Amino acid sequence: MNITGLAVSFAFIGIVVAIGFLMAYSKKFSPEVVRKFIHIAVSNWWIFLLIFFDSLQTAVVGPVVFIFINAAAVYSKFADKLGVRDWKRNLGLVYFPVSLLIIVILTYTEMIPFWAGTIGVFAMGYGDGLAALIGYSCGKRKIMHDKSLVGSAVMFLVTAVLILIVGFVYGLAGSSFFSFLLFTIVISVFLTLIELFTPWGLDNITVPIGGALLSAFLLGAL
Repeated sequence: MNITGLAVSFAFIGIVVAIGFLMAYSKKFSPEVVRKFIHIAVSNWWIFLLIFFDSLQTAVVGPVVFIFINAAAVYSKFADKLGVRDWKRNLGLVYFPVSLLIIVILTYTEMIPFWAGTIGVFAMGYGDGLAALIGYSCGKRKIMHDKSLVGSAVMFLVTAVLILIVGFVYGLAGSSFFSFLLFTIVISVFLTLIELFTPWGLDNITVPIGGALLSAFLLGAL
């Protein structure tokens, strides 16, 4: 299963990146749409991790490999072909697999539960990704770091929905559904603020790791 997981993982990431470059070369999509398509799609790798990997040694292979590949793409300027020529923002492509590596290690060493890692990864993938996409197209009122009020609202709503879904799947509500809802709001607000105040693509580290740790601390107490 672990070997199958590696094969599926590399095939999946390769297909996502190939589609992203085709979108960029078609000139029909803005650089922001291309980058966020890849950002959101790649976060789904976590599903393959949950299905296939039972070994830390094999689970870390994908993130480690893509740290080096993405770093090479950024420093060689190859990542510029996606349409963004901001070096600091392109470093977000490196921060993404770094965060995945850290969360994989935290979950497989049982420092945090897998459901907490799931919240962190998908808050980064779907929360941050959809916030940027919708904020870019609809957000007129900018708040900070060229991020919009609409984008922050999307980040909060998507994160809250994700936590509710994970909570339902893993039965996290425990004996107090009210406490679960309260902690869901607290975590969502926390991650929205982190995403808003973190510049230069560093939210690809602060959002997933902060979300995973805070979720483990608050929801784990229910």
